Amino acid sequence: MLVRNFLRTRKRIASTASVTRLSRGVGGGESPLRRLLDGASSFGEAEVPDANAELRWATQPYVRRPASAHAPPEQVDPRETTVLLFPGQGAQHVGMGKCLLEIPAAKELYDLASEVVGWDVRRVCLSGPPEELQRRCQTAVMVTSLAALERVREERPAALERARAAAGFSLGEITALVWADALALEPALRLVELRAAAMEAAARARPSAMLTVWLAPDATLPHALLRAREHATRAGVTEPVCQVANYLYPGCKVVAGDEEAMRYLERHGGEFGVRRTARVRVAGAFHTPLMVGAERALREALPAVEVRAPRVAVYECAEGRAYRDARGVRRGLARHVTRPVRWEQTLHALFARPPGTAFPLTLALGPGGALRASLRQVNARAYDCSLQVDV
Repeated sequence: MLVRNFLRTRKRIASTASVTRLSRGVGGGESPLRRLLDGASSFGEAEVPDANAELRWATQPYVRRPASAHAPPEQVDPRETTVLLFPGQGAQHVGMGKCLLEIPAAKELYDLASEVVGWDVRRVCLSGPPEELQRRCQTAVMVTSLAALERVREERPAALERARAAAGFSLGEITALVWADALALEPALRLVELRAAAMEAAARARPSAMLTVWLAPDATLPHALLRAREHATRAGVTEPVCQVANYLYPGCKVVAGDEEAMRYLERHGGEFGVRRTARVRVAGAFHTPLMVGAERALREALPAVEVRAPRVAVYECAEGRAYRDARGVRRGLARHVTRPVRWEQTLHALFARPPGTAFPLTLALGPGGALRASLRQVNARAYDCSLQVDV
């Protein structure tokens, strides 16, 4: 269907050629004990006073719902609905897409994408080499995730027809918006190419990195981030950046910022309750203010891209709530490269419900298993109702 939609709308979206030019120019009452007995489904997020902004998104053991929330227009058995999750950059691996080659629509999707971006997407996904796949991972992951949808359409057509919501991690949010018809395929591909080039250019401008940190229950991560920034200042870094970039699940975050700050955390994290660290295989400090150049490039490009309100709820991972209209989508696409990915909070928004309530079928589409792994940590019941669509 994505392929057919692409062919129908290609003439209408020809105005997106200006994006191509830009891309070339841019380098309750329930106790915590009861919750533990019933499962993870009643976890929510509550704000902490602004006096400690680093803790504003700390996990709390009670669901916090807006007082003005409206009841759904109709009662639907959650077991008859589907939620789709799409991965971001970093999920790629050489050989992804091999399981999709027998599906004609998936093969055609790879061919169409290659025509739009000017390089062989299928070859890079299947054969690499790893360095090229790493450089072109954003487009490769997006196309492979959309191709996985074609596998679902072949094997579980009813699951897609019953889809009620979608979310994507970072880049995956754009994939979700394509599926929800908020973006047409061709301009989305060009936008992702621009996004990748702009983020790479911003990363080259200043030595920076991302670091996954696993935390002890008594960890003082905000204090560690502060000390890392102070160390970077003493090392000669002007206005150093060191902050949480990805909220993955309780006890695990990704921090990002200047290289000096990352090195400090690697050496001294244990003093603040950091159990271990691991470098993320990316070129720079994504989802921090160090990506302001990439945000600027996206803001300049987006007026040339037609954006519509999603036909199905798509959650903005920087805010942990669903997009309301096309204007919100356009705004979110521009700013999400400089804002943290609040994935844990997004999963709470999607799956938090009273104990005893059934869960939807959740499909994790695309390469890698990180989305289901984080879902297991955030909401075990939702995980039990989830499947990975192999690619």
